[in-house]
Amino acid sequence: MKLQVKLALYNTFSKVIIILAIGIFLPGVIEKIVYNHIDKRLEARLEKMMLMIQKGGLDEITLDQDCSFESYNVFKEEYVAISPLSVFPNDFGQPTVVNTERIIENEIVKHRVLGQAFIYDNQLYTIEIGEGLSTVDQLTMTIRRFSFRIMIAVILLFVFLDFGFVQILLRPFHKIVKGKLKEIKHPEKFEARRIRTSTNEFKQLDTAIDEMMLKIQETFRVEREFITNVSHEILTPTSILKNRLENIMNEPGIPHEVMSQLAESQRTLSRLTRIVKALLYISKIENAQFIKSDSISIKTQIEEVLEELSERVEERELKISMDIDDSAKIGPVNVSLIHTLLFNLISNAIKYNKHGGSITIKGRSENHSYSLVISDTGVGIQPENIPYIFDRFKRFRPDDEMSYGLGLPIVKTIADFHQIKISVESVKDLGCKFTLNFPLENY
Repeated sequence: MKLQVKLALYNTFSKVIIILAIGIFLPGVIEKIVYNHIDKRLEARLEKMMLMIQKGGLDEITLDQDCSFESYNVFKEEYVAISPLSVFPNDFGQPTVVNTERIIENEIVKHRVLGQAFIYDNQLYTIEIGEGLSTVDQLTMTIRRFSFRIMIAVILLFVFLDFGFVQILLRPFHKIVKGKLKEIKHPEKFEARRIRTSTNEFKQLDTAIDEMMLKIQETFRVEREFITNVSHEILTPTSILKNRLENIMNEPGIPHEVMSQLAESQRTLSRLTRIVKALLYISKIENAQFIKSDSISIKTQIEEVLEELSERVEERELKISMDIDDSAKIGPVNVSLIHTLLFNLISNAIKYNKHGGSITIKGRSENHSYSLVISDTGVGIQPENIPYIFDRFKRFRPDDEMSYGLGLPIVKTIADFHQIKISVESVKDLGCKFTLNFPLENY
């Protein structure tokens, strides 16, 4: 999950918790406030009724035969009731408030009732003043519904705002990653430039990446100089030794045993020269010392490679089958490197094929990319060796003295240089299949 999403979700979640807490407790708080207001009104009415009884007595109030009195307003929301008591209450003289349900004209009505016991004319009475709670219940339900809608709206608003804020907050980070890491294909193309940001952590990250890339630039520069110097220091003496050996071998009267030793030494020097040149070649590719500016036809390149290898194909009596879509032009690439890549793959397909076997080459444009498949009917590769075939100096056939274990590493280096995905499938004694996928940006 992206950091932007995590931060936005965390901020939203924390706010949702607060909003839910408010939504849960708000109706209760409002209900309590409403009850307090009702209680104050009931206390005022009770005080007024008690004052009226003290001044005029109960004679002004029409009592029933059981000396009780009840009066309701037209909406049954308010009432006053006076009734005699036979038992002296413990809370005499103290007003009590309860929520109760009363049956009024066969209808159950919920009231909040304030009651108080008093004595009049040596008779114990209780007075109850009630106010209906249907309005309070409706108000509470309305508040709950309104709060729920407000919470949903606020949560959605917070999600939108948090995503926008986090996106703005992380904009310098994305610029650092994109401009200084993703878009830099080679350290030499890196230019240290500050990303504008007010966040100290991003400033530190920007500075650290600049310092790291500048160190890598210097390392690559030193490596190039080292490789150039070493290759010169090695290739020059080996060339001189090789020429001297050739001159000695051309002199008459050299014993056969000495001639054999000189020939072996010459082969060793040639092998050393080829290895050094191959390593130097790989190093130049890795250091981006080749320019990619060509647009090529894969079919044309393969035909040129097959023409160069035609004698070896005829010698082993191999059958070449080609089915290549030539409508797509691939570029920008380095034509020399692509030629070397194809040459090494097809050369291996010839070298390790069975006598009288076949090589199949197919190329197709698929989903805005180009897929090239080179398969053979050769000896194949053991499954456990496939992960290591692109490692330098890896040799899986000890009897192959002409192999230095650098052909496929060169192929992989060229493929990486052009962002070409390469995969291998092989079955022992049935052959190999190399698949090259040229990425979209190379078209």
